[in-house]
Amino acid sequence: IYPPTAITAPVGSKSLGQTIAWTVDAQPDGTLWDQVTRREVAYLFWEAHTNPKLLSSPPVTQPSSPAETIPYTFDPASPILTPSHSALLPFDKVTEYIDDALLALGLHTEARTSFITYWLPDLSKHAFIALRFLPQDEYEKAAPLNIIPIPEVVTRVFMLFRGVEGSEIELWDDAAEMGRMDASVWRDFVRIDTTKVHDKSLFRVLEWGGME
Repeated sequence: IYPPTAITAPVGSKSLGQTIAWTVDAQPDGTLWDQVTRREVAYLFWEAHTNPKLLSSPPVTQPSSPAETIPYTFDPASPILTPSHSALLPFDKVTEYIDDALLALGLHTEARTSFITYWLPDLSKHAFIALRFLPQDEYEKAAPLNIIPIPEVVTRVFMLFRGVEGSEIELWDDAAEMGRMDASVWRDFVRIDTTKVHDKSLFRVLEWGGME
C-alpha cells in the first residue's frame, strides 16, 4: 500500500475482505496530495492477497460449438482463463499487443508503460501467454471502489494472464485466433467510453492492475 494507510478488517466475517481508504487532494494534471503522509504522489497503489479455495484446475478444452460460451464470474481466489475468452500470444509479441490494447482502452503513455514494465518480469517467464481484460462491472464485484465526490468517468482496467506450455498450444486455437485480431476488440468487452476517457474537462479516475 502506498502511500501508507490503515487497513480495516471486517467484523465477524473473514469472507468480506479488507478495506483501505485515502484522503487526497487531486490536481488537474493527475498529481495527488495525500493528507495523511503529507506527500505528493503520482498515483495510489494497493495490492491484495487472496484466500485460495480448494478447487481443481478448469479443463483446457474447446467449446463443443462456436456459439457455446463458458459461464464465467471473476473470483480472485480461483481465477480462470480458458481458450474461449482469452487471447494467446508468444512472448515476443505480447508486450506490443498489450500496449495496443491499453491504448484502445484509453490509457495514456505513462500508464501503459508502467503497466507493461510492472508485469514484464512475470510475462517473460513464459514462451506463450494467455490473457484477457475483465469487464469493468465484473471486476467491480470483486474489488468495489468508492470515491467521494463521485467521478464523472471511472476507468478500471484489469488483466488476467497465465503461461501456456508448448504442449498445450493446440488446445488454445480459439485464443490464438483472438490474439491475431486487432487488440482494440477489448474496448467493447471491457466497456470503455473513450470519448469521456479523453475529455480533460471531466473529473476522471483511472485504475489499472492485473493478476497471474
